[in-house]
Amino acid sequence: MFIGGADGEDFLASLHAERGCIGCHGGEEGILSKDEAHTGMRADPSEGFNNTCTDYCHADGPSYVRAAHTTQAGYIRMIETRSGLEFDEHPELLAGFESDCSSCHASCGDCHISSPKNVGGGLVSAHRINKRPDMTRNCTACHGSRIGDEYRGANEYAGADVHYRPLAMDCMDCHTGDEMHGDGSRPTYRYEVEAMPACLDCHADAVAANTYHDAHIEDMSCQVCHSQTYKSCNGCHTGEGLSEASYASFKIGKNPIPDLRDQDYVLLRHVPVATDTYASWGLTDLSGFEDEPTWKYASPHNIRRWTARTEVDDGQDCYLACHQSEDGPDGWFLRASDLADLPAVEAAANAHLIVPDGSPDTW
Repeated sequence: MFIGGADGEDFLASLHAERGCIGCHGGEEGILSKDEAHTGMRADPSEGFNNTCTDYCHADGPSYVRAAHTTQAGYIRMIETRSGLEFDEHPELLAGFESDCSSCHASCGDCHISSPKNVGGGLVSAHRINKRPDMTRNCTACHGSRIGDEYRGANEYAGADVHYRPLAMDCMDCHTGDEMHGDGSRPTYRYEVEAMPACLDCHADAVAANTYHDAHIEDMSCQVCHSQTYKSCNGCHTGEGLSEASYASFKIGKNPIPDLRDQDYVLLRHVPVATDTYASWGLTDLSGFEDEPTWKYASPHNIRRWTARTEVDDGQDCYLACHQSEDGPDGWFLRASDLADLPAVEAAANAHLIVPDGSPDTW
């Protein structure tokens, strides 16, 4: 069943099949009982730092095992920052992370052979090793609730991304192997990855396309004008998950990562971490909570040429759409009023991102 059929025949004729089952998965040869034959066998031989893929064939493997998909270094950095503690010095913190968070990472096989373990696994096309991951069975199997839904237009408040419909592009058209596999560094923030795609990689002529681009492309991210409404979340707790439903949002704020992205104004997405997120680990005093905002730099995957900021009535221009956005929770800009109902420590963590009240002409 796993090796049979057309896909199985492809695998048996491939270079990967030359090592044989035991060559990759381990186990014992001979006429043995099931338990004896499976001694030392690994269901996923691509899991971990020293794995079959990197040890035997793929010399660039050590780059991937330090990449963000494998190490989860970004999550670890944020937990250490907010808690004021280091994993190396607090084994109880590491134990909590391994119990509630560490399953959400990807091995080579999770992208190239089977669906990720956290969504139940299962071979994508028998045992064939696919150079190009499947967008549904691999990529959005993990990145589904936000990116996948946004890209395919599954949210009732926004349509599909123009790159998905009508252009029929999948994740790998923008996110290349160089980005996914890493460069050997150990990034602690996804925007540190140098091979990440940028709009201008394909739309280099956009700067001169019209006066609005010419006026704003230096100080605003492209998504400020060309993204639709997207999803934010509140209230995630270790051992439990989200305690509140996600909600539609659209907030323009000051750039929280100016050392990595040079625009002044970007879109922000609220992430679900709260002051009591790690209470089940015994972390009830997050001494560094103010050091990491909960409104984070966002790259929504629901791009369109015409949005509520670019499409206006005949005879009007974008100025009337964006510059006249109202103050308060229903407006497009992150204002002081958006932080008013937050705990004081969370409001302080995001204070540097708020946009002054009034229109841009008054700032």
